[in-house]
Amino acid sequence: MEGMNHMKKGLLLVPFMTGKGGTETVIKNLFTAYNQSANRHDYQLRIYSIGGSNDYAWAQPVEKVTIKRISNYRLGRTLYYLTCLPGYLLRVIKRERPDFIISTNPVMWFLAYRIVHLLKLKTRVIAWYHYSLQRKPVRPLFLHAADDYLAISDAISEELVRAGIAREHVYTIYNPITTDQTVVQRPLAGPARFIYLGRLDLDGQKNLRDLISACRLLRGEWRLDLYGDETNAQAVKDFVREQHLEPQISFRRFVANPWQQIKQASALVLCSNFEGYPMVLAEAMSHGVFCIASDIDGSNELVTPSNGSLYKLHDYQDLAAKMQAVIDAPQKMPAQKQIQTTVEKLLPQEYLHRFNQAIASILKEKDGVK
Repeated sequence: MEGMNHMKKGLLLVPFMTGKGGTETVIKNLFTAYNQSANRHDYQLRIYSIGGSNDYAWAQPVEKVTIKRISNYRLGRTLYYLTCLPGYLLRVIKRERPDFIISTNPVMWFLAYRIVHLLKLKTRVIAWYHYSLQRKPVRPLFLHAADDYLAISDAISEELVRAGIAREHVYTIYNPITTDQTVVQRPLAGPARFIYLGRLDLDGQKNLRDLISACRLLRGEWRLDLYGDETNAQAVKDFVREQHLEPQISFRRFVANPWQQIKQASALVLCSNFEGYPMVLAEAMSHGVFCIASDIDGSNELVTPSNGSLYKLHDYQDLAAKMQAVIDAPQKMPAQKQIQTTVEKLLPQEYLHRFNQAIASILKEKDGVK
């Protein structure tokens, strides 16, 4: 980054994470791109994982990471965040004296912002929220306790501006995808193969009720593979059984990189009630897979006629029609190479360039450089 005379120090504060979510994937891809970049970096970024994680595969590319394990139970972590977190962050910030702090968690960036002002530091506090403010609101007291904001989608960027954040302090960087762009082939014969990757929620955020209800209306030969953690999947399994769809729908356990296992796919389906910036769509497109998704913020930024189709949320008949078109006329779908080109801006080095530009602009403001 131009305009900086010495190596800047940044901290990334994250709360407990399961290790299987989209935020973990984004962090892993960011640091992988950082490590592989041929360009010299003018900042170092250390992660403070405050609460630990069930799986630290996401942290493998991170050179500097401090893990603060608290409790295996949510109640224990909540009590710590309420009572001990302010003191812990005070000690960290006082010791590190960073040039900038990024956090994905509203409470953490709020506390960091207060501590920075208490210590009279010039540290910039950056909020990096990975959810829609409409679906997962942030209290105004917390939301406005940051100097700058990284937005993962155009929709979230606009939500921040509508909430009173100055547009010049909002940087839309999207999310990165992995560099593995091996094409997942479409089946040349036999049943159409639909896939779903994500949490197995029947009526929660992922809204698998829409998908299973739509499947009941499909004609012809088809199969659906559901990849996800089966820990809380009983309601989904029961609904599949009630709809008499067990012969066509298979449950595949969660794996860290399902794209290494998926050999064929006609289309990926995502029926979410809300998303920030759905990485599963971007990753599917990077493998040349046609995507069918609910018409919601985030998804509708990614899905175009060149790579998929949108259906009206909760209109499972509309979803069934979109899936039926894949079964009946696969030859009318966009070419797989064409689908891949639609997400080129999300490749790691392109993403890292946007991230670096945002950090450079923020630090120029910190240093009083116009």
